[in-house]
Amino acid sequence: MPSPAAEDYDQAVTTASPQSEPDVLTVGLGEAGRLSRRGRLLLVAVGVALLAGLMVWRFLPARAPLFSLADVQGVYAGMVRSDGTNSASVIDRRSSSEQDGYIVPAACGPLFEATVLNRVPRDALDGVSTFWERDRSAVSLFTYRFVDVAEADREFNRLATVLDSCDHARVEVHSPPASRGLLTRTPMAADSDPAGQIGYVLTNNAGAKLAIHVFAFSNTVTWQFRYEPVPGTYSPLTAYRLMESMADQMRAVQDLNR
Repeated sequence: MPSPAAEDYDQAVTTASPQSEPDVLTVGLGEAGRLSRRGRLLLVAVGVALLAGLMVWRFLPARAPLFSLADVQGVYAGMVRSDGTNSASVIDRRSSSEQDGYIVPAACGPLFEATVLNRVPRDALDGVSTFWERDRSAVSLFTYRFVDVAEADREFNRLATVLDSCDHARVEVHSPPASRGLLTRTPMAADSDPAGQIGYVLTNNAGAKLAIHVFAFSNTVTWQFRYEPVPGTYSPLTAYRLMESMADQMRAVQDLNR
């Protein structure tokens, strides 16, 4: 006679469902946590955009380095006279002396600040200059260095804006070499090098001329100041060529620093 415990065991075995399956532990998002089709497309789009951005960055040209004072000195080391000599010197704000004088009208004064009045631009750090004398003419070439490209562009654009207002104005320079006459813009070729330069000349009644050319390059601004007391029409060709040589020298120094 089977015992009650045995009967209970047999009943448990016979009543167990043959269809039952073991419990399964599921790890992961599961059906409810899966990304929607729209989400998967969004992830793919983000991945493609990141890859495209990386490829563009990889093949973009490296930004040219800013000019140090030593770099500007290196530029001027190559700007020699026809006799092969060079007399470039550093411009230090603390040791530079302004020229007494003023400009009429005062609104046109900025066009002669750095040249006739020898005033260092407010935001300039330092600079380098050189000087040539030819017969009765004289040429000054100098470059001021700024903290970044934006500051240099700001100084250049300030002068360009003043020139827009003073073109064909009657201007008086009350400082050596004193002059009064008509201020006119010097035409620039569409493909002028360096691009974006401006030029202007003040011609008095006797034909003497104060001619100025300016251009910005990286974090620098360069002025060329020519005093030509000889009567006759001003020809900017020599000034153009000097500025082209200057730009070539600056590019060469930049290439050495890349």
